[in-house]
Order: sequence, then structure tokens, then C-alpha cells
Amino acid sequence: MKHILAFLFFSGSVITGMAQLKNTISGTVVQGETGAPIPGASVFITNTSKGTVSDGKGAFELPNVPEGSYDLVVSSVGFETQVYSYQAAQLPLRLEVRLKPRVEELQTVVVEPDEKNGWEKWGKFFTENFIGTNEDGRDCRITNYTTLRFRYSKKKNRLHVLADEPLQVENKALGYRVQYQLEDFYFEFSTHVLVYYGYSLFSDLNAKGPSRRQLNNREKAWNGSIMHFMRSLYHDSLAAQGFEVRRMVRRPNLEKQRVKKVYRELAQSGRLHISGAGAVDKDSSGYYQRILAQPDMIDEYAKPLLTADSLLFKRDDLVTRRLLFPDYLYIVYRNEKEDPEYLDYVHEKRAPWFQRSNAFLPDSLPISIEPTGNYYPPQSFMTLGYWAWNEKIGDMLPLDYKK
Repeated sequence: MKHILAFLFFSGSVITGMAQLKNTISGTVVQGETGAPIPGASVFITNTSKGTVSDGKGAFELPNVPEGSYDLVVSSVGFETQVYSYQAAQLPLRLEVRLKPRVEELQTVVVEPDEKNGWEKWGKFFTENFIGTNEDGRDCRITNYTTLRFRYSKKKNRLHVLADEPLQVENKALGYRVQYQLEDFYFEFSTHVLVYYGYSLFSDLNAKGPSRRQLNNREKAWNGSIMHFMRSLYHDSLAAQGFEVRRMVRRPNLEKQRVKKVYRELAQSGRLHISGAGAVDKDSSGYYQRILAQPDMIDEYAKPLLTADSLLFKRDDLVTRRLLFPDYLYIVYRNEKEDPEYLDYVHEKRAPWFQRSNAFLPDSLPISIEPTGNYYPPQSFMTLGYWAWNEKIGDMLPLDYKK
């Protein structure tokens, strides 16, 4: 939902000292129906450490706003979250944000009602998939987990998680306190597809700032991350930053499909043993077993490495780049090896290799990339492999992170 109701641009003929105010967003947060001020509303630029709260009169001011394209998020408990997408050319901004009361859902009209003991039943599963299972993830905790609501659909074999207020996550590994406005979270058990998105605000967990250990953990989380990749792609420094990118095509395993059909027919007729379990000639039982152990899809990789020029094109604003590619990207980060815990997760007994991930555009539409590594819409860039395991809240960094 992106419907800030009213906004006004500062005029240079009215406001003096424009140089000081250029990168400022200010305004008031009021109730949509009555116009009454809303104190204590959270106002922040998503995925950064830039945020504030409205005062007793509903007023707020955000100085030193980063340039680029960002989402300004305004939220308050009991009201619908409002999001305004702005660009640097629109700064400075003065906004009047009118929040609408959140309409409470009636349990009688909800197809899947909330689980009565949702956290006890699904809390561990949610935490592992939202925060992560690596070392950094285990050093995080959600302090207000009671705000979470869980809905499981047996018919769809799908878990849906909602939150009545922003989640408060303490990340002791990286030294951040993360306020996360969860907009949606669902997991499809039949396909193992996980999708979640929301808006986050970062602040230092400790008043004295991060420790040396936390700074080292932040750098480790940065290396090979999606944000690291996107910045490297934007600035045409993929090779220098340790990334190798190739095209990948995923095709159905036609021989496995054929063998499945023949195997099923032979099993039903009782003739599966005709060539003996140990035989390996074509259409023997042993051959069937070997083919059935293969993956359903076969991945084919192109040899040439891709460059930024072959993946990006410019927009009219001369700052934003657009990323578009068919099928999949196969991305190898050669400066770090896989975490041994990842190998346990995928049930592979081998030595760690370079971190390997796949990326695809589910809607086959381009996404926009900013110099900071910010990309949008985030749900239009999906990943498999190492990123799918590692890119969770426990290793998430703000867009204004600098190595």
C-alpha cells in the first residue's frame, strides 16, 4: 500500500537556507478521518538507519536524507502502514501523512483462523526461516514475538504469518536493533517456496557502538551478500569484488519423466524384476533406479562470464539502473567458502566450496538497482542455493552500511 495522501514541495522563493534543507523530509502525521495528530508514529527510510518518531503534535523531521530512490515508511499501532516512494530530485519534501485506522479482521470471515498456540507450534520454524540458522541467526531474538499470528492452511499446505506491530529484533552478532514492519510471510510446503517482505529500520544495539567482534561479523555478512552483489553490478566491479556470473538454463529431465512412466507401468504389472535388480542395461530395474535418483530438472551453464553491460541498462534519471535477464543467473562468490552449516542444511557430505547461488525474475520483468545496492521491487528478485539459506534477517545490513 503506497498512498501517502498529501505532500508539498518546498519552494526556494519561500524558504531560505535551502542548501541546509535540501536533503530533508519533514511534516506531520495525523488521523485520516479527524485530522488529529498522532504522536509517537514511526517515520523511517526503509533498510537504513535513518528514522525518527513524531512528537506530541504529530510533527517529524528527517535531516540528511540519503539521495537515490527509497521508501519512506510511516506506521503506528492501530493504523495502516503508509509508504511513500521518493527520489532525490523531489527533495526537500514536506508531507502531511494521513493514517487510516486498521480494520480488525473478523475471525468468522477468515478462511484460516489464527492458531491458538501459534508460537509454540510454529515459532521455531518461523525463526529459522525469518532470522536464519547460521551462527549470526542464533545470536538474534525477537523480543515481542507475541505480536505474531500464525495461520496454516491444510488445503494449500501453506503457512501464513502476520504481525500486529513492528517486530523488534536484537541482533547481538552484528550489533543491531532492527525494527521490522512485516508485511507478509508465507511458506509453501509443497514447493518449499519462502516469500517474505517488509520494511526495516536499523539502530546500534549498544550505546557505545559496535564492538570489534560485531564489526568483523558485519564485514563477514557483507562479503558475498546480495547487497554486495548489487553494488558490484551497479559499479561494474563484479570480477574485482570476487563475483563470477553466468547464464543458466533449467530444463526438465525428459529421460527421468520417461523412466517414471515405464517404471510405474512395470510395477503395476508385476514385471519390474525382468532384468534383475543389479542390471544396468537400458530399461532394466537397475537403470530405472539410477535415473530416478537424478534431479527432476537439469541445469545447463553457459561458459562465458557475464559483465554489467550485458545485464544492465540505464533509466532516464541517469542514476537508476535496470536489471533484466532470461532464465537464471548462476553466481559464484570466490572470496569466501560455504559455511559448513549450509552443507548440513542441504544434506551434502563434501568439503565447502565457493558460495554459489541462482537468481531469477519470477515475473520476467526488470528490477531497478541503486548505487547503494538497493533493488526494487524486492519480491521480483528471487534466489536459490546459498543466498536462499544465508540471506535472512540475522545477516541483514542497512543500505547505508560502508565496509
